[in-house]
Amino acid sequence: MGKKKRKKIIKKVIKLTFCLILIALLSVSIYFIIDIGNEIKGSDVKGEEVTFEIVSGDSASSVTSKLKELGLIKYENIFKFLSRMENLERNIQIGTYVINLGSSYEEIFDLLKSNTTYRDSVRITFTEGSEIKDIFATLVANGIGTMDRYEQVAKGWDFGYSFLPEIGTENRLEGFLYPDTYDFFVDEKEESVIKRFLDNFNKKMTDAGLWEKISQSGETIYDTLKLASIIEKESQYGPELAKISSVFHNRLDIRMMLQSDATVNYILDKEDRYSSISSTTMAIDNPYNTYKYYGLTPTPICNPSIQSITAAVEPEDTEYLYFCSKGDGSHVFAFTYEEHLQNVKKYLG
Repeated sequence: MGKKKRKKIIKKVIKLTFCLILIALLSVSIYFIIDIGNEIKGSDVKGEEVTFEIVSGDSASSVTSKLKELGLIKYENIFKFLSRMENLERNIQIGTYVINLGSSYEEIFDLLKSNTTYRDSVRITFTEGSEIKDIFATLVANGIGTMDRYEQVAKGWDFGYSFLPEIGTENRLEGFLYPDTYDFFVDEKEESVIKRFLDNFNKKMTDAGLWEKISQSGETIYDTLKLASIIEKESQYGPELAKISSVFHNRLDIRMMLQSDATVNYILDKEDRYSSISSTTMAIDNPYNTYKYYGLTPTPICNPSIQSITAAVEPEDTEYLYFCSKGDGSHVFAFTYEEHLQNVKKYLG
């Protein structure tokens, strides 16, 4: 092939490459122009409500950053440019707002300049190990929703999370409502309230890397939460959670009953919950009674902390089969039943 011919081919390749790059850039530009236009215009079908707060000292720029973090806008620089045209810096109002995902820029600007959506709110702290019925009762006592609606939503609402048990499952959300401090609007819908718990649960699990750890363990998320909830109820003393977990893992490995008093307490009526566990109680014919039924409970028995979930996934490497309360919040551990009886006699009389 001659040099002239090669040069012609190279020129054609360069031209073709340039054209392809130009087309690609043009296509990307058109996509972004359309996407930006759609965001500015907003969606006809609005998404879920997002709580948004503007405090003293917030500027139009910091407000824009908050809006992006909450997923209310994607194009921060475009919003900043248009906010200057709207004179948002001078007109922005301090307060609490509720903005729907998919709102147009005009709707957001009008909202931020008027603050007509203020709603009374209440802050509630739920302790680690809280049971779902107690969480719902606390919400209702604070004027947020009704018990009937919470139970209906918990059993039959699709929250969009694949880790949840199937819709209709009895006691479906026990274990998934992460105990924490929350700010709720007093007129907030029950499904929105529960979604907050589930979103927080998912975030805590993600931040702790627990989704991957559970996957690597070969266990299901549901079985992990069942065990974690039992660990949570047996002890709140952090340094020994993994050791308590090892006891239950060791028992499961040799098909030994878990024999957890916490699971029996879950069965009892609230007024009897703190009574001593008697031999009659042990005979209660209920699948939650781990003195009578082998294996884990049908569902978690509370909503555990990340520490207890981690302990369930990563038990300490021991051969312990027993533990006994020392009366100070901690426990003493034993390899054999004889050792365990000696510990019971020493610490419990």
